[in-house]
Amino acid sequence: MAMMAMKKNLTDRAAKKAFNAIFEKFDKNQNGKLFLRDYIDELSLHDIELEEEELELLQKYVDDSGEITKHDFQKYTKESELWKSLDKNKDGVVSELEMTSKAELAFAAFDRSKSGYITKAEFKAMAKNLSDEQVDAVMKKFDTNKDGKLDFEEFRKMLNSKKKDK
Repeated sequence: MAMMAMKKNLTDRAAKKAFNAIFEKFDKNQNGKLFLRDYIDELSLHDIELEEEELELLQKYVDDSGEITKHDFQKYTKESELWKSLDKNKDGVVSELEMTSKAELAFAAFDRSKSGYITKAEFKAMAKNLSDEQVDAVMKKFDTNKDGKLDFEEFRKMLNSKKKDK
């Protein structure tokens, strides 16, 4: 009996830790609330478009400024079939890894220095099949702020342009 109680306690703590990590990821300005727009954008990184029914459920928890508190977001996740579907390994916990998009994983692979940017050298090292001219062209096209490196948004736009080309 004591072992079952310990296991449940560990599972509950793991679930709380996973939820907190995901909420912090969505809470872009770290104010304890997340903007509905940020949540929708995060889901779009996973190629998930919200259906009307899910938007209506979310609207129950959104305040006048378009934000959801951590407490209300937790209530939403308990009701949401969409949220439950994000639990890929069906362990009852949506983990931070399950909420990490393919774009984020790819960005992390390219960003070898962990600087939050992909330099031209890092891009070239990972894209060995591209010529110097092709690397220059990619950087020129997608480095929209012209700082000589790609941030995550610029990288994501590059990936999305590849999808559109197909």
